Amino acid sequence: MRRFLIVTILILAVLASAFILLWRSLPDLAEKWIAENHYGVLEGPVELGAIRPEPGAKVRIEGIRGALRTRQGAVPFTMDSVVSVDPVTFFLQGKPVRFSFGGLKPEGSVSSGVCGEFLLRFATRFRFELTARMDGLSIEDLRWLDPASLEGASGAVRGTIRYAQEGDDPPVFEMRLDAPEPGGLLQAKFFDLFLPYLPASAQKKIVQKLAGKGERLVQFRQADLAVSMPSGDRVKVLLHILILDYNLNLTLNAEIRTDSKNAFFKIAQYLGMVEVKL
Repeated sequence: MRRFLIVTILILAVLASAFILLWRSLPDLAEKWIAENHYGVLEGPVELGAIRPEPGAKVRIEGIRGALRTRQGAVPFTMDSVVSVDPVTFFLQGKPVRFSFGGLKPEGSVSSGVCGEFLLRFATRFRFELTARMDGLSIEDLRWLDPASLEGASGAVRGTIRYAQEGDDPPVFEMRLDAPEPGGLLQAKFFDLFLPYLPASAQKKIVQKLAGKGERLVQFRQADLAVSMPSGDRVKVLLHILILDYNLNLTLNAEIRTDSKNAFFKIAQYLGMVEVKL
């Protein structure tokens, strides 16, 4: 019995030491992993605020700050919190650890931001999965995508984003966004973006006329956008937008191909969303 107690105490001591070591190393490990795996989309390091233990070998991180690298320059962002759903000790066993997060938004935004869950596994084959929900964003929060074309734009945005990648496999990406009635405002020149993908038609002439208005805000009634990646080198885009003043009920169904398996980052860079190093 005494031997059993001694062995039990030793095992608990080893586990406690491993947890303390992991806990003390967690901020450095997290920041190092982010620095090595952000594909160049971040400008500078990510700062992690208060890190607190949670029951069950879980962790809560609050006050995250960083900056996205875009064609227009650095775009600072903040995140309220990240909380592990599973024990962080799963990392030591090569198991995936799930996290929930909330309040991801551009710095200075008054919206509730983006929330969701992500999963990480550090094993022979690295695995990352993200599911994000947007219920309280506005088009103003997306102005950094194209400051000139989205100047003065307004309207609510809601939707979901899913991204998953394992090892060197091509990522899986799906996004669905909806700007419901009563809609909002967009710059007329914003519609220049769609012209290369529209076939010659009466509808294209309306869009050309609309885009030619330059810096002028146009009222849209509703809009929705669906983006998916059928394979690593192409992205499918389905857009619908209703503008009553121009009798325009625009539906755009396009497929964008690239010459590599990095379609996600290539197209993101092309659209000015991020300035990546490939």
